[in-house]
Amino acid sequence: MSPFSDSGCLCAAAALLAIVTGGSAEKTECLRALDDATSATVKALWVFEHAGDVTAARNVLAAANTARTRLETQNVSAFCDPSRSEELIYLNHLTLGFTGWIAARARRPSREYDLASIIRRARTHRARGRSRLQ
Repeated sequence: MSPFSDSGCLCAAAALLAIVTGGSAEKTECLRALDDATSATVKALWVFEHAGDVTAARNVLAAANTARTRLETQNVSAFCDPSRSEELIYLNHLTLGFTGWIAARARRPSREYDLASIIRRARTHRARGRSRLQ
């Protein structure tokens, strides 16, 4: 079969569609990889949002750094890579936001540092990457 025949073009289009849309197993595998890497960050963020103290903020920062390193070094499929990229942006927002919030507390009241908007932007990226997996 020639790659330029109707059958060859159809096979190539089907292969490209499979890479872009992913199969059910590929979506499940990607979601599992993202969840495995970031579950501790999600838990730490929940604790921070309910406690709001510096210790909880440091825990979010540590968890986000660990998750980011784990995701950066993890091999994922071509289908999963865009979702992983959004997850890394999520973690970068948290890392930079919490680094700034912790440092700002030493100079001014924490209410003057808008961490909530940073967390919202971070979650937007996470949701964008995961929407592909639904």
